[in-house]
Amino acid sequence: MSATTVSWRWCLALVLLCAVPLLYPHTPPLTDLPAHMARFMVQLDAGRSPDIARWYSFHWNLIPNLGTDLLAQALVPLIGLEPTMKAIALLIVILQVSGYLRVAKAAHGLPGGAVPITALLALPLAYGNPFQYGFLNFTFTVGLAFHALAFWMDPRLAARPRLRWAIFVPVGCAIWVSHLAGWAVLCLMTGSVEWMARLDRTGRPIPALIRAGLACSCLLVPQVLRMVFPEGDPGHLPTEGLFHFDEKLFLLLNVLADRWQQLDIAFAAVLIGAILTLWVSPRYKLHKGLALAALVLFTAFLLLPRRVYGSFYTDMRMAPTMLALAVLAAGPRLDAVKRGLAVPAAAVIAFLAARLALIGVSMGLWDAQFRADLGVLDRIPYGTQAVTFTAMPCRTFVLQGRERRTHLASFALVRRHAFANDQFEMPGGQLITIHNPAAEPFRVDPSTLEIGEECYGAIPVLDSVAKVPRATRTMWIIWDVPELPVRGWRVVARSGDSVLYRR
Repeated sequence: MSATTVSWRWCLALVLLCAVPLLYPHTPPLTDLPAHMARFMVQLDAGRSPDIARWYSFHWNLIPNLGTDLLAQALVPLIGLEPTMKAIALLIVILQVSGYLRVAKAAHGLPGGAVPITALLALPLAYGNPFQYGFLNFTFTVGLAFHALAFWMDPRLAARPRLRWAIFVPVGCAIWVSHLAGWAVLCLMTGSVEWMARLDRTGRPIPALIRAGLACSCLLVPQVLRMVFPEGDPGHLPTEGLFHFDEKLFLLLNVLADRWQQLDIAFAAVLIGAILTLWVSPRYKLHKGLALAALVLFTAFLLLPRRVYGSFYTDMRMAPTMLALAVLAAGPRLDAVKRGLAVPAAAVIAFLAARLALIGVSMGLWDAQFRADLGVLDRIPYGTQAVTFTAMPCRTFVLQGRERRTHLASFALVRRHAFANDQFEMPGGQLITIHNPAAEPFRVDPSTLEIGEECYGAIPVLDSVAKVPRATRTMWIIWDVPELPVRGWRVVARSGDSVLYRR
């Protein structure tokens, strides 16, 4: 390691270091992860358990959202369900961090395969908002996409365009199957890099763009096949939240959002400031392809709505990747490498170390909170019809994302085979089906989410409690606000912020 570069051996150590915050928690405390875990259980159970089969069914089909589902199918029989979730979370971080470093190595061609030390600024983005929200298939696919991009940029492969085209047909198909939005990110990154590479060689923008499109057409094969052979009608899933630029500014400043908002925003501001400095500094040169990819994803971030076809936070998912590309695009000029003129290595290392330390502490605290709240599970009758609510403060939608416990209901399904009303049901987007009409209107996500205090003249969680069907005898509320008395229900257990009720 020098003042300007990091050797590849040190990079391998950094990849392992970035995984350390996930080693302590029993189950990674990521928002949507319990819901994925419960779906994997239904998937692996395959209708064998009557307690599960009466409410849930799972039928395999080819959809572009199967990345970790396929991993779980392979890993769960070997190591068990909950260890599989930890392995998947670790793999996502390792894939993203190593992918960032491989792209930086491919882009700058430094002596000995070294990586600009400034690339280390991007590494905490592997723990960015999409990962903290538990978007497992998307973040897993983005990790794969960075490795595919590094492979695409390899000059030995670029020199053999027909071979590269043939190789990337199955690569594109695999990434499409893993996650559609992750595949779209790969297409945008690869197209940007290829266009700039051809523009540098020819100096003619339009011909370079056409030839780049033809070169990248191998990535479009899976989507073309899906358009030619469509799979059923996905229904009318909502798309909403266009041009909410105030929310986008919030999401950008909270790209590293975890537990301590002011600290998280401060780290994001330092990162954005460092990017602006690197882009204008005469000591650094920009890889034009990665710089364009960052700008293209930034444009997508601005134009995409909050929700697309029922999937929330579509725009937010772009933020860590666009910032990572912006960091990775900057590399020291050769004279700066020779003279050691660069951002002080100590500052970069301090940024990374401090961020990883905060993430590690936060993971430990969330793990302790999860364990405490799950203490009521043993009192939930096995195979019971249950309803769960997370009672949250009265605040705007984007601020609710700081509550990690919105899918604890899935632990009741995993460990007690009780009904969980937090599963996602999206035709064409999920393979699980929930058939429990007796639970209406608390059958699917987001019916667990309620405001637990007075808000605009009402207390929504108490209004929802009054609507719980008579067939439901067990209710679990996680109080993120002061607990309120609940009429018609008696408390049978308390643990952490959890209260279990019966009637």
